[in-house]
Amino acid sequence: MLIVRHGESEWNRAGRWQGWEDIALTPLGEAQARARGAQLAGSGHRFAAVHSSDLRRAARTAALLANSLGAGPAVADPGLRERFGGEWQGRTGKEIDAQWPGVRDAWRRGELAAPPGGEADTVVLERIHAALERIHTTNPPGPVLVVTHHGVVRLLSIHSGIAVTELIPNLGGRWFEYDASGLRAGEALAPLAPASEVTTE
Repeated sequence: MLIVRHGESEWNRAGRWQGWEDIALTPLGEAQARARGAQLAGSGHRFAAVHSSDLRRAARTAALLANSLGAGPAVADPGLRERFGGEWQGRTGKEIDAQWPGVRDAWRRGELAAPPGGEADTVVLERIHAALERIHTTNPPGPVLVVTHHGVVRLLSIHSGIAVTELIPNLGGRWFEYDASGLRAGEALAPLAPASEVTTE
């Protein structure tokens, strides 16, 4: 499985915590999806299926990727959603830090399992693994492309033994092996061109 983060959304650009809020891609986000699709196709990658979170920033990214790759229609699954962000959804980092001083840093260090009112790591992993198992058991043989969210890619990487210390960029991601024995992390995708070099036309 190649598991990737969606393209830039309106709230990514504004620096707002999204969680389950259903926010659209920016024109740059759509261009990033097309650029990643062209890069994967140009490298000879073919996918037996494309799956995504049902939130439109991920579903739209998946549709653009599937089109670039000549794959069938992307299949949306709410099990692939971002972590539910509880009281932090819709707030900027500055707003979060003003209302909950030090809490966001503690959460990033792994000292808290969830944002206030949000999903705990164990809950997120349980539903993501259930979604990946559905994908694994219902698709034809071959590589599968999964489009999800930063928090999901980060959590799966960490759970597979990969230290994640920096923000995973839009359309960044990682290859994983998935079978009856579980999930194992492989190589990370090379970064896309800088935003200034990705055309939005």
